[in-house]
Amino acid sequence: MKVREGPWRITFDTNPDTCNLRCIMCEEHSIYCEHKHEKRIMDPDLVGRVITSASRYGLKEIIPSTMGEPLLYPHFDKLLEAVKQLELKINITTNGTFPKLGAHKWGERLLPLVSDMKISINGASKTTNEYIMRGIAQERLLNNIQTILDIRDQIRRDGKQSPHVTFQVTYMKSNLAELEDLLRMAIRMDVDRFKGHHLWMTWPELKDESLTIKKADRTSWNRVAGRLQKIAERTMRPSQQKIRLDNVYTINEDDSTAILPLSWTCPFLGKEAWIAWDGRFNVCCAPDALRRKFGNLGNVRETDLMVLWNSPGYKRAVRSWKTRNVCQKCNMRKPQNDQRRS
Repeated sequence: MKVREGPWRITFDTNPDTCNLRCIMCEEHSIYCEHKHEKRIMDPDLVGRVITSASRYGLKEIIPSTMGEPLLYPHFDKLLEAVKQLELKINITTNGTFPKLGAHKWGERLLPLVSDMKISINGASKTTNEYIMRGIAQERLLNNIQTILDIRDQIRRDGKQSPHVTFQVTYMKSNLAELEDLLRMAIRMDVDRFKGHHLWMTWPELKDESLTIKKADRTSWNRVAGRLQKIAERTMRPSQQKIRLDNVYTINEDDSTAILPLSWTCPFLGKEAWIAWDGRFNVCCAPDALRRKFGNLGNVRETDLMVLWNSPGYKRAVRSWKTRNVCQKCNMRKPQNDQRRS
């Protein structure tokens, strides 16, 4: 088998499937989630085998989790050691609580190895953010973010590297009116990037939170998106840099059509890989029930990742994604002229 270039990034999905918050939109830990399942923790040796295999074929960085708080992974030290040995970067999304060690100690350990630290925040006000991110304390979160930014600045002054810090947001009706203030807060704090995505409909209770189902809500989003773009363009950070906006696009207003133009492209297939806690090879970050529609593409417990990456089944998925309903409705596609890594 001729092995082509591999994924530039691998996400170890739901690793760990553990969290200290219950954000309303979370696929696994929402206040609306009533089911209980086994504790799903990935074998750290499996992580090591996967990234060692892919590192020979262009792997640049890993994401330790998309569901749950990655800093609660009991084998995080082992993961960090593997990343150091292979000279990879970590792209991490955290809820900003920095459990166990606190923001300062985690910042000192992580930021020298990080390409981007995405910190979830979903409201400029205490009321809104604490409603969405159940269990968060807004004042403590903002203090933690400032601590991380101070460590980032020291690393940059030392000339070692330039880790980025990002505000990670889920767009929904509950926070739509605060997104402009949240962006201004990010700029004022000298955050590098403001990134978000529209709500995935993971729970029926969230139906009225969506900004993409009804025409009137799409129109409301477009007004805000336009203002966000103007704020980012016209307002300088304290460092005299402009903040980078990601996934802040106006969408189709007709509620009978896909929210994004069908000519826009998938930033994931053929470029990034997702590995579930049990080793299942996945195609993207869509909710699990949706991406399973691509079929069974194999398991890295049984087959080397690069074999799966070059398999006929995965190649078909890469070729055929535009014909799939889940992809046509996806809110993560990007314009052809905006293929920046996120």
